[in-house]
Amino acid sequence: MISKVSTALLVCCSIFSGLCASGQTSTDVAVTYQINRTHTGAKSTLGVTPPLTVQWTKDLGATVGYPLIAGGKVFVLAGDPSAGKVDLYALDLVTGTTLWGPILIPQGAYWWAAAAYDNGKVFVVPNTTPGFGAGVMYAFDANSGSTLWIATLPGQYFFTAPPAALNGIVYTSGAGSGGTVYAVRESDGKVLWTASVMNGDNSSPVVTGTGVYVSYVCPQTYKFAPKTGGLIWHYSGPCEGGGGATPVLYQGLLYVRDWSSSLGHNGDILNATTGAVVGSFDANFAPAFVSGKAFYVQSNSVKAVNTTYGTTLWTAIPPSGDSYSTPPIVVDGVVYIGTNAGKLLGYKPGTGKNVVSMNMGSPISAQETGSVGTPESGLTAAQGFLLVPASTHLIALHH
Repeated sequence: MISKVSTALLVCCSIFSGLCASGQTSTDVAVTYQINRTHTGAKSTLGVTPPLTVQWTKDLGATVGYPLIAGGKVFVLAGDPSAGKVDLYALDLVTGTTLWGPILIPQGAYWWAAAAYDNGKVFVVPNTTPGFGAGVMYAFDANSGSTLWIATLPGQYFFTAPPAALNGIVYTSGAGSGGTVYAVRESDGKVLWTASVMNGDNSSPVVTGTGVYVSYVCPQTYKFAPKTGGLIWHYSGPCEGGGGATPVLYQGLLYVRDWSSSLGHNGDILNATTGAVVGSFDANFAPAFVSGKAFYVQSNSVKAVNTTYGTTLWTAIPPSGDSYSTPPIVVDGVVYIGTNAGKLLGYKPGTGKNVVSMNMGSPISAQETGSVGTPESGLTAAQGFLLVPASTHLIALHH
């Protein structure tokens, strides 16, 4: 049953093309993997406080990736090997109605793709594209879905890094022969600069006005100047190889994960200004941060840690026989995590009290590294809605 408030939103948004979604401001958006360009997974948006109800469910017929939210619209990729394709859709945020799409994103041997939003454009990077001998990036008009440009990303052929965009430039990286970071002009698709890295996999760039950060196995972590690509620092671990993980920037510290570590932990904390190691952590997924707290998730536990003192505030475990399967996000005072059994669980950041337990009906999976069979996935929230990709379904939750 739709509430009176929801009914009013439906009427309003049917008149104004979805631009009056609850809580919307020009900055209340989800623009890339883990919501924002620093990948902290944190969001304040009116309308996402428990108890939550299902506003709509959309079956896209293929595995759903992480959604983007902007301008009252949801932009989402869906694809898998059985479908033999990856498609891009724009949906109305309040009703789930398809506004444009599906738009076929050409693929090669794999069905991975990821997207970012900025300045009224949606940027999509697929894993491989037949016949190019290089990577590609597509730019689509967010209102109409029309193709604005297609950029060639030279020198590499294997792409698994979700893009991120800021100040008129969109960034990603690719692998195949070593690795390359790319900066592409949003207005016309011109490649502004490239930089060599070891080895270009899986790491969605952290982007700020002063730095572009990427991190690969061992770890090999870099900070580049956003406009020129000049190397600001490079932290080099004891080895190098294929693989990587999305870094997270919070309060001047860069949190990077390293699957090859033999030091008793799989994450290093670096000073974002100098690249020096200042601490360590353990997490299978990109951690989330809010109010001086870090949330580290492994399949069998979630841990809240004070970022100043490194002390553990609380630890929670999933229901018996289940396991956590997504990076956490923190929305309006609740830490949300999906599980392999299809549960959406929510915990209070300060105490760990379980305040949300909802069955989404299908597994909620968001493998970050090494999975190229489906689009990159994950939870997101903005403009009054929490969006949950669960297998082939995208589910919108609202208070």
